[in-house]
Amino acid sequence: MTVSEYIFNFLQEKGCDTVYMVSGSSAMWLTDALQRNQALKAVCCHHEQAAAMAADCYGRTRGIPGVCLATIGPGATNAITGVAGAFVDSSPMFVLTGQANSRLIRYEMSTGIRQHGTQSLNLEPIVSPMVKYFACVLEPGDIIQVMERAWHEAIDGRKGPVWIDMPVDVQNRQVPEAAEGGQLPSRAAVSPDLAAIAQGLARAEKPLILAGGGVRSAGAAAQLNRLCQTLQIPAALSRGGIDVMASSSPYFVGRPGSYGDRASHFAIQQCDYLLILGSRLSISTTGYYPQRFGQNAHKVMVDIDQLELDKPDVPVDVKLCMDLKDFLEGLCGCCEGLDPVDHGAWLAHCQEMRRQYPNVQPGYAQEHPLNSYYFTHKLSQCAPAECSIVVDTGSVCNIVSQSWELKEGQRYLISGGLSAMGFWAGAIGAVQEGRQVLALSGDGSVQMNVQEFATLHYYQLPVKLFVFQNSGYMLIRHNQHNYMNDRFLGVGPDSGLETPDFCKVAAAYGLDTCEIAAGDDLEGTIREILGKPGPFVCQVRVQEFGEIAPKIASRVMPDGSLKAAEFDDLYPFL
Repeated sequence: MTVSEYIFNFLQEKGCDTVYMVSGSSAMWLTDALQRNQALKAVCCHHEQAAAMAADCYGRTRGIPGVCLATIGPGATNAITGVAGAFVDSSPMFVLTGQANSRLIRYEMSTGIRQHGTQSLNLEPIVSPMVKYFACVLEPGDIIQVMERAWHEAIDGRKGPVWIDMPVDVQNRQVPEAAEGGQLPSRAAVSPDLAAIAQGLARAEKPLILAGGGVRSAGAAAQLNRLCQTLQIPAALSRGGIDVMASSSPYFVGRPGSYGDRASHFAIQQCDYLLILGSRLSISTTGYYPQRFGQNAHKVMVDIDQLELDKPDVPVDVKLCMDLKDFLEGLCGCCEGLDPVDHGAWLAHCQEMRRQYPNVQPGYAQEHPLNSYYFTHKLSQCAPAECSIVVDTGSVCNIVSQSWELKEGQRYLISGGLSAMGFWAGAIGAVQEGRQVLALSGDGSVQMNVQEFATLHYYQLPVKLFVFQNSGYMLIRHNQHNYMNDRFLGVGPDSGLETPDFCKVAAAYGLDTCEIAAGDDLEGTIREILGKPGPFVCQVRVQEFGEIAPKIASRVMPDGSLKAAEFDDLYPFL
């Protein structure tokens, strides 16, 4: 068996069924081995960034690593944005790249010369900071140990990408019969006092859970919902954790953040016990005064990544480094037999705040041009429960994350930590049998991976892409209006940036398309689009300067610095 054959047999036996790729000469034997592996499907993308983003979404929706195959040099560097996004968002991924002849890359690695082979780059110092494990396989006998270690690193602890670099002359060599795997690193067992935490939650008058992306990554969404039901505790969800609880749940409070909602911000500042699960407490979640985040609460933080727990930004009383599924299962067990304080009044208060302060205002329905919040709310009402929603970055991510009514069974995927434009192309990897995929993107972000319209068409992927056409970069347009006295640059056709008519672009790629605008039958058109079997591109004509709110607003001070409002004082100010 050749090294390339071994790689794909290994991945197939682990449960992977798809590889997202762009072919290249220095990955020739890898590509051939993939073509001959009947158990794996190759999806040929048109840019390595899109292939990596597709592998990212595959990893998040399946819970096992997605696989991205690229070639030497520029193929590898093109993939970096997608890999970096998977790294910060804890998505398991295998990146396989072709490389120059092992003799040439050895020389590059040992001398530090800029380049010795054609197209080649020594990738290790470039990509090591954004992967959990990197290996350049210089000897065929190393491949068994490398693959076993890479798989372990991708899924153990805080999940993430791993990168295997393959010199072209090693790819087609035979794996020695005597080759063996190595010993894998082990994780120390943790035995925290879960009974004390269970009693603290049960006795608190106003307990609250803040759940992040780590809950879904640990496969612990069911355990979270069980805990909320057992102790009648409300939960706020960070951007990364949006899909761990349905919006219709009586325990769902809201989604806090720089562009969040009033109910969750009020609840966080009013609670007396805050259990933080799998959230890294980024500034976009806590606001700009993290030392006052949840200032009235006893705070317990649980995360698999000790480095996240070590951050000093938010004062936390108890920090536990452990797997969230193990934690929640143990905590639920400790809650059995407890006689908790009646949290009914607190839960009702949180639900009343949700009703009193909706993000989608009634007047949005009558606005012309079409209000993005109103359109998103309508789309979320029509979307089936068994679907995945992939949301690009910028104003669209803020608007959709604030207004989407998530149904039980839906998945919600964003480029969270990196916030990379073009992430809509990750929808290619979110496709699963029996599930529809909805992608939402701004006109500027679509352009970053517009070549993947060809991939949608060729494979007839059931992706419905809704393009918010607002003539450029609306979020940056707002920033330049608010802080630069309308000195616009690079945000629209009046400042150096033009976006096309995406109905015409989609038609050129052979895709079905339509346009929606204010005054149209939104619900009827949306349902018609969702009823179509293959890919579809819908251009949505929305406001070019629509307000994005609620938000944490900042004021420009006389010295040029920005001073942000308090966490529970969102704009428009009450």
